[in-house]
Amino acid sequence: MNNPKKKVTIEDIAKFTGVSRGTVSRAFNQRSDINKKTRRMVLEAAQKLNYLPNPSARGLAKGKSECIGIVVPNLLNPFLAEMVTRMETLIRAQGMSAILGIIDHDIELQESVLMRMASGQVDGLLITPCECPGSIKQLNWINKRIPVVALKHFDGLECDSVMCNDELAVKMMIEHLYGLGHRRIAFVSPDNPEWSVSMRRKAYENTIDGLPSGYIKHITCDYNDQRSDESRLDQVVEQIVHCKKSEGLTAVLAYDDIIAMLLMKKLLKAGYNIPKDLSIAGIDNIAFSQFGMVSLTSVAGDTVRLCELAIETLINRLKSGDSDDLRNVILKPRLYLRESTVECPKVSCSGAVVV
Repeated sequence: MNNPKKKVTIEDIAKFTGVSRGTVSRAFNQRSDINKKTRRMVLEAAQKLNYLPNPSARGLAKGKSECIGIVVPNLLNPFLAEMVTRMETLIRAQGMSAILGIIDHDIELQESVLMRMASGQVDGLLITPCECPGSIKQLNWINKRIPVVALKHFDGLECDSVMCNDELAVKMMIEHLYGLGHRRIAFVSPDNPEWSVSMRRKAYENTIDGLPSGYIKHITCDYNDQRSDESRLDQVVEQIVHCKKSEGLTAVLAYDDIIAMLLMKKLLKAGYNIPKDLSIAGIDNIAFSQFGMVSLTSVAGDTVRLCELAIETLINRLKSGDSDDLRNVILKPRLYLRESTVECPKVSCSGAVVV
């Protein structure tokens, strides 16, 4: 049986182990409907018989790759890393494999990755796309060839999408801080024209404008997923400290948890007490946000649910083959209240909103 000149087949594995061909196939595909003991027996038998499954051949036989493409800007942002990990696990549970593409916020690289994946590497795509007009054209074109689910939605996008309601997330956090008595709340974000940045900034401005004691203070921070300019971060801290002393700033909402945690670290090092001297909050609720010296108050949609809905949408699209009635799912966010935000010590909170 273990003659190296003889081509071992899946039938040989089934005969050797005494299980059905389908059980052997499920073991190789890591399906959830097979117990661990049987899977281990099948895999050990494959090793003894020098057998390796050929997913390409299996895909050709079925006319499918049995792979899903996951495309993200990078994995330096913990939120994206957590999302990719969850998606890969859920895809595996479907008996399929995942192929990861990194596009580095580069629209030309995104086009290259999408073209390669759509040429037969994958059956469908899950993508956090570049935020520029060119993305819409690319995704609409690819979606005519294989199903695409975008993790952001743009006007004119003609594919399924699943995303968190970021505008509501910002509004909820500002109203939470306002309910704690804060009337001088600054917003810190990168200074670039990307859709997510401008949308969150606009949501901040609109929410503040709608409050009785409005205060607009936007501070730009030269930070992105790939690097943080230490000197620029120091300048942002200086601006925050100046606003605190001259304008009575009592709270800061950062564009994301990473910026919030970097600023909090520098303020703590400078001798400020967080949250007694200054309340700080973020957006995205990454796993690290609760493990700092001061756990971070944050707001976000349910990442697990987002991944589940995205994959469910893609699988349903693959099964139906229907490109009509596009699905645009928007998840409601929730607040994660931790140590970094407290009642403002200088303003009465008798009418504070309980969240």
